[in-house]
Amino acid sequence: MAAGEVRPPTFGIVSPMNAAATTSDVILAAARRTIRARGAEKLSMSAVAAEAGVSRPTLYRWFPTKALLLGAITAYEVEQFDVGLQELADRHRDPGRRLDAALRYLVTYLDETLGADSIRVDADTALQGLNDSLESHVTSLARVLGDALDEVPAVRSRQVTRKQAAEVFLRLAYSQYLVPKASAEELLATMRAFAGLSPRRRRARA
Repeated sequence: MAAGEVRPPTFGIVSPMNAAATTSDVILAAARRTIRARGAEKLSMSAVAAEAGVSRPTLYRWFPTKALLLGAITAYEVEQFDVGLQELADRHRDPGRRLDAALRYLVTYLDETLGADSIRVDADTALQGLNDSLESHVTSLARVLGDALDEVPAVRSRQVTRKQAAEVFLRLAYSQYLVPKASAEELLATMRAFAGLSPRRRRARA
């Protein structure tokens, strides 16, 4: 790499399943934690560097400006959502079980990745992030689930398309993040009923 050249960010999942996380992954994960605690408006590059355990020159080598860092976070979160779904789909070949596991994934995804306090900390940024991610999430869910969405009665009867059903599920999951029900399991039961899944179906491991 030539001197002074900015290394383009690469995105991946920072998890035990991917121990070889890149420096950009570590920085982005740290930035997301910082935003959850402080909000995007109060995000400082110094705080991100400290949270990530990297020097400021290293941070700026990957993300020269705060705007680039925030844009990269959105792309990173979209990829996390997609990779998590794909891992789930790979474990559940049966369409019904795949759909069942995906619904539980949706119910828990936002709290686990964004945190329930993000609206209180920085409502504008949290809502903008949901708005920016919705279309990508819908496309990802429809693509990964594929024929599993045919389990939904309204899709099976051709009243709605797979993509429309995926959007309904995502908007329901978003609602739990925005205005939480007392029990996420109640929301999951509603989503499963809409999906036409038997209430006696054994809970799939997400």
